[in-house]
Amino acid sequence: MSVLNKQYLEQEEQIQALSEKWRDTLENQTLTNEEEYSKVDVFPIIPQIQLQVDLSDYQGFILELFTLLEENQPGLAGDIAKLKEVLTMDVLGQWFQEGIAVNHLFFEEFAKNANVKDWLPMFAAEHGVRPFLQKAAAELNEILKEAKAHHGCPACGEPSRLAVISKTGKKEITCPRCSYSWEEKKISCAHCGCEEPGKIEILRVEKDDRAEVHVCHECKGYTKVIDTRKLIRKDAPQLLDSKFIHLDYIAQEHGYGVSEGKDVH
Repeated sequence: MSVLNKQYLEQEEQIQALSEKWRDTLENQTLTNEEEYSKVDVFPIIPQIQLQVDLSDYQGFILELFTLLEENQPGLAGDIAKLKEVLTMDVLGQWFQEGIAVNHLFFEEFAKNANVKDWLPMFAAEHGVRPFLQKAAAELNEILKEAKAHHGCPACGEPSRLAVISKTGKKEITCPRCSYSWEEKKISCAHCGCEEPGKIEILRVEKDDRAEVHVCHECKGYTKVIDTRKLIRKDAPQLLDSKFIHLDYIAQEHGYGVSEGKDVH
C-alpha cells in the first residue's frame, strides 16, 4: 500500500540505520541539565532548554548524511558541495537550534541564499538533530511522565501524527522525531482530547487491516494508527511514519490536517 518507490524506501532505511548509529555514539553523553529542566513547568521541554552538545558530532552526522544522499542521488553533488563550504561552526549552531524548532522559513531563506534546492538544508539539519532529540527525550523520561495532557509530543513538541497498537493492544502515540511515546485512549483525539461519541471517525484502507486513520470532527486533526501486531517486523517510528505516508494523503484528501490541538501542561 506504500506510495513510496523502492529507491526512496531503501534510502529511508539507510538514513534510519545511520540515525541509529549516531544515536549510539551519544550514549555516554549527557545532553540535559537537571538544574535547567527542573524549572520547566510547561511542555514541550526540549525547545525550552539548551542541550549540551558537541557540534562536531552534529557536523559529522550531517556530512555522513550528505555522503549517503550523494550516493543515492548523484545530481545533488553540486548543492551538497555548496553547503559544505558554508557549514562553519556558527552556521551549524544555527542549524541545530532551528532544526529543533523546525523553522521552515529560516531554512527556505538559507537555501535561497546558498542557491541550493529549497528542501535540502532543512532535510539535513532536521535529520541530524534527531539523534540528539532521542537521547534528550530518554534522559527526560521521568519528568515527561508528569505531562497531564499529551496533545503534542511533551518532549520535542511534534504534533501527534503517529500512533501504534502495541502487542498488549494499547494505543501509544509515538513521536517520529524523538521516539518518545505515551499511552492514549483508543477512541480519542490525540490533538484536542475530544472523546465525544460521533466526533472521532476511523478511516480504513481497503484490503489493509494493518493501519487506519483516526480523524476528529472537532479540531479537524488526524493521527495515523499502525497495528504493529500485524506487521512482519516493527520498524522504528521514523520508518513507520514514512512507510505509511499514504495515510497522510487519505486524511488530507478528506479535509483533515495535523492540528496543533490544545496546549500541553
